[in-house]
Amino acid sequence: MHNTVGDGATGVVLQAGTITGDVWITGPLPLTPSSVPRQLPPMPSHFTSRTGELAALDDISEQDEDTDGRPAIVVLIGPGGVGKTGLAVTWSGRHSDRYPDGQLYADLRGFSPEAAVVPDEVLGAFLRSLGVAPERVPVELVEQTVLFRTMTAGKRLLVVVDNALSVAQVRPLIPASGGCMVVVTSRLRLDGLGSDGARFVDVAPLSQPHAVELVVRTVGRSRVAGELAEVAELATLCGRLPIALRVAAARLASRPRWQVARVVAELSDERARLSRLSADGGTPVATTFDWSYQALPQTAASLYRLLSEFPGASFGVDVAVAAARLNEQTATDGLQVLVDASLLEEIDDDCFRFHDLVRLHGRAQRDDDRFEVVPRVATWLLHAMTRANMVVIPIRWRVSSVSEQYRDAPAAFGSGREALEWLDEQLPNALAVLEEAAARRHDDLAWQLCEALWELFLHRKHFPRWLRSHEIGIIAAQRCGNPVAESRLRCQLGRAYLDLGRFEVAERECTRALEMARAAGSRLNESVALDQLGTAAQGRGDVDAAVAFFSESLAMERELGIERGVAQRHRRIGEALVTAGRDDEATQHLELAREMFGGMGDEKDEAKVMVGLARLEARGGDIGSAFRRLDRARAVLAASGSVVYEADVLVGFADVAYCDDDVPAVREYLVEALQLYEQVGGPQVERVRARLDGLRAHGAESSEAPATE
Repeated sequence: MHNTVGDGATGVVLQAGTITGDVWITGPLPLTPSSVPRQLPPMPSHFTSRTGELAALDDISEQDEDTDGRPAIVVLIGPGGVGKTGLAVTWSGRHSDRYPDGQLYADLRGFSPEAAVVPDEVLGAFLRSLGVAPERVPVELVEQTVLFRTMTAGKRLLVVVDNALSVAQVRPLIPASGGCMVVVTSRLRLDGLGSDGARFVDVAPLSQPHAVELVVRTVGRSRVAGELAEVAELATLCGRLPIALRVAAARLASRPRWQVARVVAELSDERARLSRLSADGGTPVATTFDWSYQALPQTAASLYRLLSEFPGASFGVDVAVAAARLNEQTATDGLQVLVDASLLEEIDDDCFRFHDLVRLHGRAQRDDDRFEVVPRVATWLLHAMTRANMVVIPIRWRVSSVSEQYRDAPAAFGSGREALEWLDEQLPNALAVLEEAAARRHDDLAWQLCEALWELFLHRKHFPRWLRSHEIGIIAAQRCGNPVAESRLRCQLGRAYLDLGRFEVAERECTRALEMARAAGSRLNESVALDQLGTAAQGRGDVDAAVAFFSESLAMERELGIERGVAQRHRRIGEALVTAGRDDEATQHLELAREMFGGMGDEKDEAKVMVGLARLEARGGDIGSAFRRLDRARAVLAASGSVVYEADVLVGFADVAYCDDDVPAVREYLVEALQLYEQVGGPQVERVRARLDGLRAHGAESSEAPATE
């Protein structure tokens, strides 16, 4: 075997099957050691009482062996602010060792001001957490459900489903194994889950002694030793709800000179003159929130009002800076004031969220700038994402003009990998802001945000989010009367369908994009649409049509003076001709592409072309030259941070080894390539598996070489 093959990414393999687009995918799904999820939020401090409810959860979990192979399911029911989440997280944290295959958590936001989270979004996140490559997460909910049940069969997994609004939200999230436990919190009974074997536990406000104990533990026993009667009155004024008790106790704790009687007097006065915000059971909590809010310094109060308008589930300091137009230190200090007042939860480093009742209260406070929050944050995201994108793909034409502002600015990230990680972290909030911006008719921002998702989706896929976001973005571009933007977004959507192997749908989107580009006189969009139509034709096996599309696009790139585009089209034509066995023509195009990329200093794309040239050299009998070319390509592509690029080189090694009649080397190269491809998914996975199956079944008779990227 030529050269020593480096260690591949070895994973635990689970036989599974799922439908992705129009293709039934079978075979092993990769699960790496890092794929064991630990998603539980931190347990609340000073958790008090709930011994009865904790015992009920213990009892239900211990009966999982009597559930006929179904997971144990418990629904915690109670009014908002009663402590259901704290109870669920505390019990789960204390018993996480019973579930060695991981703990999954999702806030369904069923009672938040924004729309509740849809099940396919949660399942997609669960599947990715369990090790499924984003590219292999199915688009449709029914297919996601099948895959989730397949992957959880025989496992011991804990799933916490918070703030559920309906049975339909919860049922797809129930795993398949009797060794699993599902803890659901809701303000509604969700009786329909009874048919799934669910048990129901009512969570009432704390008893009076335990409500007093929570305040005492938070403030300090010595501080209130002489005012226990006043503490009892305070507990009553707070409705014995943990959320209100924590807010009141936090204010007391931050004012060591205050007596409890003063707090009781102020709260009593507020009750007399302020409206009440009721939790489900009619218990007033607005009084406590109003009282604590009115004590906030001006900056923290402004942050409270404005951030309550942010549509994402959680946020960091950067969002606060954008929403309130503050400097970073001032925003950080203001957020800490809100955390100290128990009006904001700090769930991780630089990650905060509101309880839904607190968020509602914040939105009830008057602020003339509240309607500016979404466009402010959308604008910040657009600029920050654009700067990250310029690191991932430095030379790329964009319809949005934002990138022009940063042409001469220093790079925002040290590497493309670092930029992609940041973009991935921002994706949930970017999608929430995109949807809210479109809903509020900030359409110009909405389509630009959608365009800015391209680099992340191209590398990490996230297909359900890709499809949904671009449907929104296309509508926004239509409402703006911007056919160039709409054409661009249809091309981006078409690429998603190409990657899914849904070539007819891709052709439909790209044909529409082509028509719009021609009508608008957008030659750049026209060229992109033609290029993708060529890829679709090649996917259908029509090499002549593919070459015709690529050639027409190449002529446009040359006319527009886009040297890199010309080189890319030569590469695509060459690779298409390779699949048709037209080696002499293919060599001409690939050599020209290699020279052009080399002249531009684009080592990565030059290395990709060298893989194709190595195959041609091996076919011509020059095995040594082919291996040397692949060695050079691998040195470059291995450093790119893309496992796909490195896997492509390994497949090239396998093809050259096949030409050298070295079947053991072919198998070894393909096995390592498969391990890398499985980390991201895509059609290459099935192609490599098919070749390995062919080697096992027929020796070396499987000679098909997969098309390169």
